[in-house]
Amino acid sequence: MRVTLGRLRPEDAPQIAGVLNDWDMARWLTALPWPYGLPEAEAFIDSTGPDEMAIRAGNRLAGVIRLTENLGYWVAPGFQGRGIALRAAVLGLTRWFAAGHDGIDARHLVGNHRSARLLARLGFRETGEGESWSVPVGRMMPTVTLHLSRADFAARHGISLTTARLVIDAFRPADLEPLHRITTQPDVARMLLRFRPGMSLDEMATIFDDQSLLPPMRLTVRHRDRVAGSIGISAGDPPRIFYWLDPTLAGQGLGQEMVGAFLDEIQDRFDPPQLLADVFMDNMASRRLLKNLGFQRVEDGMLKSCGRDEAAPAALYRWDWRSRL
Repeated sequence: MRVTLGRLRPEDAPQIAGVLNDWDMARWLTALPWPYGLPEAEAFIDSTGPDEMAIRAGNRLAGVIRLTENLGYWVAPGFQGRGIALRAAVLGLTRWFAAGHDGIDARHLVGNHRSARLLARLGFRETGEGESWSVPVGRMMPTVTLHLSRADFAARHGISLTTARLVIDAFRPADLEPLHRITTQPDVARMLLRFRPGMSLDEMATIFDDQSLLPPMRLTVRHRDRVAGSIGISAGDPPRIFYWLDPTLAGQGLGQEMVGAFLDEIQDRFDPPQLLADVFMDNMASRRLLKNLGFQRVEDGMLKSCGRDEAAPAALYRWDWRSRL
């Protein structure tokens, strides 16, 4: 089930009230008003800002996540034990670190074993113990304090995707030689910008690294345990996507499978309002692929490629959130 983050809506209030009026939920949430009913849920939704987001599993509200100096969250009992809290936290924390933060704190009440396990899986490390005032309980309660660094999070939760036929994950040094073999083929290099026939392995090594958490990144695409291509995204606003596959795999729908899965992950993790893609006009396969995925051709011009002798006609394609409705 796809997990997404988004704004809270007024119509979420009855469900929030129903979940948080359960003592087994409320006793672990130190700042929660008690008793908790519809007026409290409505007031909460009215007061939320961009740091508090709804967790949705499919089209259903599953919980709420807050990202400030401390990570906070709750997931309704019917959605617990299904990986939804972990996925929602990964999405939220990716956005937190993409905004430039170096770390984030968290705390949980002593005895909240479910939360302790989740924070450990995210990469949080315990930093001490303390006490927090619990509004529902009405007294100070012992707590565990934790911290998550960007490096610890990136080591565990960089982008790694598995589709029906592909694995898309971080670049490894052993990938360089097969990537080099594919991209330096003339018919491949001429469709790309930075690659050319005769390019050395050392030159190509400067383009790739093993970073798979934040843009800019270049991931390796694998098919049947073999390097099959690459896909990535630039920094900038809006960012650009770029991709290629081994031409021996053409005509099997793998390109659309690759780019579609990557777009879904980028949308879920970063929520970009737009994405761009540059495509040479003679790259009909890529143009069809982008059109099928909701990109629109918005501008024509000339584009240079290290794999071509001179600039060639090209088009700029744009994706925005309306394209995927």
